[in-house]
Amino acid sequence: MQDNFIEALNEIKEVNIVDEYSLKVWKSRAVNIIVRIYGNESKQEEQIKSINFRKYISINGSGGGNNSKNCNEQAKGLIDGFINDIKRFGLPKKEKTIDHHTQGINITLNQNQQQNQSIKLNVILEALQDELNGKQLKEIQEIIDNNESIEEKKDSIINKITSFGSGLASNILANILTNPELYS
Repeated sequence: MQDNFIEALNEIKEVNIVDEYSLKVWKSRAVNIIVRIYGNESKQEEQIKSINFRKYISINGSGGGNNSKNCNEQAKGLIDGFINDIKRFGLPKKEKTIDHHTQGINITLNQNQQQNQSIKLNVILEALQDELNGKQLKEIQEIIDNNESIEEKKDSIINKITSFGSGLASNILANILTNPELYS
């Protein structure tokens, strides 16, 4: 697994940030990998997000410009640092908790329930986190937390996920059903 993450990081190490759009695209790819390695809201994710593109206006005919060179250097330096850390110290240990605040979905199991159930719950939560953005997860969490009956919550969740897009529910279900952890 470590080699896969290093390979993914190496793929995004050679950056070509020339404008705000190319930085945004690179950040999205980098954050997707970093979150898988370090988890949500990690210092590493913050470092990626802190890279900012700036344009400088032209004053009295002296050409403007931008800080694309600095963005490229900062991005490459961060990725090199992440790769070196992983090579030296290995992948960080992620705690296997059931209380998921990582992207909003918060479901707590009783301690006497089997480990197998928590793994299957993690599969469902990961499928939701892979397909939904933070705002969408928060909306689902609000439905889970409200005082409606189970049937009303079920209808509300179905309606909410459907409102996010026609293929989203299918993608979530496919992610759950194809995850090998579900069958272990």
